[in-house]
Amino acid sequence: MNHEPVRLDPRRIGRTLDDIAEIGNRFAGTPGEAACCEYLLGRFGELNVAELRLEPFSYLAFERAGSSCSVEGHSGLELESHPLQYTSGTPVSGEGVYLGAAGEEDFARIDRAGVELAGRVVLAHAIFPFDLGDELARRQIAGFVHICETPPPVVGNFTGALYPPPLQPPWTGRPQPYTGVTIGDAGGRALLSAMTCGEPVRISLSHRGAYAEAVAQNVVAEVPGAGDGPEHVIVSAHYDSQAEGPCVYDNGTGLAGLLECARALAGSGAHRRIVLIASACEEIGVWGATAYAHAHADKLGDAAAMINLDGLASAYPAEREIWSADAAMARMAEETARELGWIPDRVMNVRSTFSDHAPFGDAGVPSCLIWRPDYPYYHSRRDVRELVDADAVAETASVSATLISRVAHGADVRVGTASAT
Repeated sequence: MNHEPVRLDPRRIGRTLDDIAEIGNRFAGTPGEAACCEYLLGRFGELNVAELRLEPFSYLAFERAGSSCSVEGHSGLELESHPLQYTSGTPVSGEGVYLGAAGEEDFARIDRAGVELAGRVVLAHAIFPFDLGDELARRQIAGFVHICETPPPVVGNFTGALYPPPLQPPWTGRPQPYTGVTIGDAGGRALLSAMTCGEPVRISLSHRGAYAEAVAQNVVAEVPGAGDGPEHVIVSAHYDSQAEGPCVYDNGTGLAGLLECARALAGSGAHRRIVLIASACEEIGVWGATAYAHAHADKLGDAAAMINLDGLASAYPAEREIWSADAAMARMAEETARELGWIPDRVMNVRSTFSDHAPFGDAGVPSCLIWRPDYPYYHSRRDVRELVDADAVAETASVSATLISRVAHGADVRVGTASAT
């Protein structure tokens, strides 16, 4: 079995990052998304891959429009905002309640105080506002003001519902029953300041986003294996982006890693096939990966592992993280990372739902994400090429490439040893 490290070329990584930056924004349903799909077909076609194909699926598209967030009785306090995707958008007004980070302890605090959230407008700082959706809906709030921590004056773009997505009409749970917007750090400070003046503050919200059924396409290719069995390794990177900017970190870095993994592993003589997925509609609901897992459910029992390439690295200092709900997968990923000198700062052996690994992990496939997050311009127009370092991306992607190679050559994730194949 081949245990040699796979070192990806940062120059090739950099050229792909340049290409993605030139394509520009790739929000689901936009011309940029379609252009990136064509680009990936061409790039895969240059490599030694087989079974190159498009796999279409239906989803509920969000058609972005303007939004508003204002404080009643405070003249001129109209805050810059973006629509919180997959929330109602209906104009609402209600008394504001601040929930901090809206963690379990914050909900417990207001419950002890007897504060009812029904009919009120909730404010919270949250990295992943979609994690709060079901609880906020259960509490029958009128509206939600998500305060993002993107450096001012930039306001990020986020969704109020993510995973699992509904795969067919009536699109249950989309949109959420409350109205939501995202405001920036400066707006959050102004809003919290208004709420400390001694009188209850009423906040008015709306957004004009609309929803319509649409079709997107996953780009799928395979690196053939030397064996003739059904066992395979799945590698995925989403090619869509959030609603503004070229989004080079998220997820041009994953796409660069995916293409270079395909280049490095094609013709390697690995026993297991490597299935390469450039997935669509991840940012708005992990729709593409979920649709793939659903369509190929009868084959996932033969998937030895799934490795997700998402937000690999930027030019900013960031801790090295491994995320996997499967303890054996986490151990093998950490062992592989250490062999390459990529020392993890954190290994998260927990179920997570914020990216393409979620549906595969839930289907029982050992899955993981190896990345360097903590990027300040996540989901914003400032996610640009100049803020992404190709060397850091190549270093991180090389850990995933080596792990993929290890499993493809026969390593058994479940016991951390070579299989008999």
